Amino acid sequence: MSTAPLDGVSVVEMTAHRAGPFCGALLADLGADVVKIERPGVGDPARDQGPGPDGLSGYFQANNRNKRSVTLDLKTDAGLEAARELIGAADVFVENFGYGVTDRLGIDYEMMREVNPQLVYASIKGYGETGPDREKPGLDLILQAEGGIMSITGPAGGEPVKVGQAIGDLTAGMFATIGILAKLNQRDRVEEFNGKLDVGLFDSIVCLLNEYLTWYSMNGHVPGPQGTSHQTLVPYQLFETADGYLVTGVPSDDRWDDFVDVIGREELRDYPTNADRVEHREAVIGVIQTELLTQPTEHWLETLRAANFPAGPLNDVEDVVHHEQAAARGLVREHVDATGTECLLPGHPVNYAGYDTSIDRPAPELGAHTDEVFAELGDQTTLEEWRAAGAFGD
Repeated sequence: MSTAPLDGVSVVEMTAHRAGPFCGALLADLGADVVKIERPGVGDPARDQGPGPDGLSGYFQANNRNKRSVTLDLKTDAGLEAARELIGAADVFVENFGYGVTDRLGIDYEMMREVNPQLVYASIKGYGETGPDREKPGLDLILQAEGGIMSITGPAGGEPVKVGQAIGDLTAGMFATIGILAKLNQRDRVEEFNGKLDVGLFDSIVCLLNEYLTWYSMNGHVPGPQGTSHQTLVPYQLFETADGYLVTGVPSDDRWDDFVDVIGREELRDYPTNADRVEHREAVIGVIQTELLTQPTEHWLETLRAANFPAGPLNDVEDVVHHEQAAARGLVREHVDATGTECLLPGHPVNYAGYDTSIDRPAPELGAHTDEVFAELGDQTTLEEWRAAGAFGD
């Protein structure tokens, strides 16, 4: 096995819920030593959200794998001093406090930069750190609505719905990870390094609107929900079969006659171009849907794939857990949590030649590594002084 991509990189995070912890988990998967600072006796609120058997929170487990946990009482001078020492010794700091909190605590970028000029400092907020809304609290649901993604999601002609996962949180965590990696790459190549970056959930969701923004600027059209169909490509959507559902599409006009051969409905040849099919969307989809209802899903999947058309079934979570491709790619990992409870965790989505992004460490119990981490940081006398002063919330 080769060295982990982020071997030797130290990360300190003060994060809660999902966006910040997901960023830390991605970095930890790549070999970074990620230390999570939590409030004594309470910890990340995600620890108590969505609990499963024996109080196990899948929400917390999935986003805090491969990390170490320390507790610090930031209401004490000793706790703040210990936090500054820990952050100052790190390569990367990730936080998702509300706007202005790090300034009040004295762990803002300018202060920490004086301690460590090479520190990469990532802030994740609902709306980022600039603009008129920077002080507003923001949760994924609110940002899905305000960022526009909810307006284009849902059944065609129906009411908008949220995306089925916290897409603002997760994409903000991913964009923060990209920013951190970019800054780590930059810092050894410039004379005057500024390691600060910030990401907003609002920013991330607006970014996901992608071509919709450009189209609006071209024609003024404001799209609405359109179910599983595609805004510019026909056919490209979910279809019902005799015993279930499948998704398929035709990527180019030069494959249309082949698709008609597979479906077996000659009247579809009257629509040779995608422009024709978009114009007569309802008629084209109606014919295809009627034919697909005559045979079960497996029949159509075999037929479409044999003709080299992209096609797949509509899987639920259980189907994905048992999917051969998911197993081959290490996307669903068997795991034993810190309490000994067996569970499944999502694997890392990037495959590296010679390196396995395995889950080597379960999501930590609250404060489990406090002594270990601070023993690595300073001398025993300082550690005991901090403890006596209430730094660790003992």
